[in-house]
Amino acid sequence: MIKPRFVVGPPGTGKTHTFLLEKYREFFKKYDPDKIVLISHTNVAVSEILNAAMDIPEIKERGYRRKFFEDRICTIHHYCKKKLDRKEVFTEQDNEDFKNLCRLHVAFAYATIGDDPYKDHPFFKFIKASYGHDRTLEEHWHHRDTNTLDYSPYSLIQIQELKVVYEKYKDDNNLYDFADMITKYNDRSDLPEDHKKKIRSDIEVLMVDEAQDTNRPQLRAVFKMAKNVRDDHFYMIGDPDQTIFEWAGSDAHYFHQAAAKPWLELTEGKRCGEAINKFCKQIIAPVWRRYNYNRKWLPVPGIIGNKYELADLQPSLGLEKLLEKIKNTKETFIFAYRGKPSDKRMRKFFEQYGIEYAHIKSSAHVSLKELKCHDEWPSFTEGAPKSLKQIKDFWCYLGSKAIVHGKGTYKFEDWVNQDYTINTLIDGGFLKSQAKEIKFFDLLRKRAKGQDAKQHERRMIYIRKVIKNGFDFDGKIRVKYGNIHQIKGTTFDNVVGDLSIFRRGKREHPHIELRLKYTMFSRGIYDAWVLRSETERSLGEHGSL
Repeated sequence: MIKPRFVVGPPGTGKTHTFLLEKYREFFKKYDPDKIVLISHTNVAVSEILNAAMDIPEIKERGYRRKFFEDRICTIHHYCKKKLDRKEVFTEQDNEDFKNLCRLHVAFAYATIGDDPYKDHPFFKFIKASYGHDRTLEEHWHHRDTNTLDYSPYSLIQIQELKVVYEKYKDDNNLYDFADMITKYNDRSDLPEDHKKKIRSDIEVLMVDEAQDTNRPQLRAVFKMAKNVRDDHFYMIGDPDQTIFEWAGSDAHYFHQAAAKPWLELTEGKRCGEAINKFCKQIIAPVWRRYNYNRKWLPVPGIIGNKYELADLQPSLGLEKLLEKIKNTKETFIFAYRGKPSDKRMRKFFEQYGIEYAHIKSSAHVSLKELKCHDEWPSFTEGAPKSLKQIKDFWCYLGSKAIVHGKGTYKFEDWVNQDYTINTLIDGGFLKSQAKEIKFFDLLRKRAKGQDAKQHERRMIYIRKVIKNGFDFDGKIRVKYGNIHQIKGTTFDNVVGDLSIFRRGKREHPHIELRLKYTMFSRGIYDAWVLRSETERSLGEHGSL
């Protein structure tokens, strides 16, 4: 079995954007691009790597399109799925499948579940955890006392019964779940012969980013992929101190051992300034002592930055500094948290202060197109001409208060591409004359589908605040939020980290919490804003370790 070349380094030392992408460029010039595969753990991380790869000069010169690389720079699940015979996936987003399962076996409906039944359901939590830890259902059941997840109200026998129903449902409907993508790739016995041939690895260069987050089944898949690499070009790149998917089966101890004698160790910081570097080293120091590390991690020269304490997202001197920086700089901000209840806390804060924001995995809460309509409308009513594109954008949101009956679905294809005034539209019978007297776009904005009157009003109040604060039209949202696992692999100028913990049952091991906290704040370059916990205990604060 070929041994990987381990490349390790603390956050922001260039593992991805320097070493990995430079290596990729080197191999792109030397080997068939179709046989170079780069794997990363999350879709967010893959997206960032893809964006950077498309800027490589040689890729631009040869005229490759992004689509070519989407099957070669991807998550391990994506790569394995492309090699299998089923196309449809049993996902967390498709609750229709879950409803069908409830009809087949009433026990699926036992558990108390949230808005997303599949994601929140204890049965699926159990089978995903057993897969990730490479255990049978029986083995994982006997380890449940050491697991922080709650699998009630099911017994082992019930879980086994539900598993039979679940597997049959997938087979009958030609579905794979995410565990299947890996296990079927590893175990090819039940695949048609033509798909066995398809799976045979012809990869000549394999690079695995965020390698510390792979679990045992994924590792087996990775080693199968690497079976025929050329000249030992099999690289596993990561940082054992950022192992934060242990609940899904990733093994920090394995990668700590690998990190002890790496093929290459990176030490020169390319992201974190002095303040964040110092803070993160303080956080992770107990883990380094545990593994007897004498690790070097240098801050970026010339970047100092600051660490601030925030008691709450309520008026204070620290909060004033944060708000001032958000409003008066072009810097980016990530608001990160451990537990889901914190995202409500953050969204409330953004809307209270009129801050444009987006979830790390989603588009902007209010699109820049809509914000621009609100911003442009007052000058339009005063006679300023607007482009045809802007007129079309107005029409997306205007309701019956402004649009003449029957003109709401008017097709603009026949319109001349020129500027138009509000008088032109009124004279043409497209806008009501009184629209000219209403200076605020939110008074004419039709209610969005699924919103009641109160929700609509709150949204319009928020938009007014955003407009009042001023905003950019460059298409970039500077303030984002997400949990620690979602923001992994990203970089922001500033980090606001919520230390609140909302967990039932047993506490996580102190070292796990320290890795989470370390990963959270190491996303930043300049300033760290430590948001004190609104729960009984703060993340990473266990007292004596």
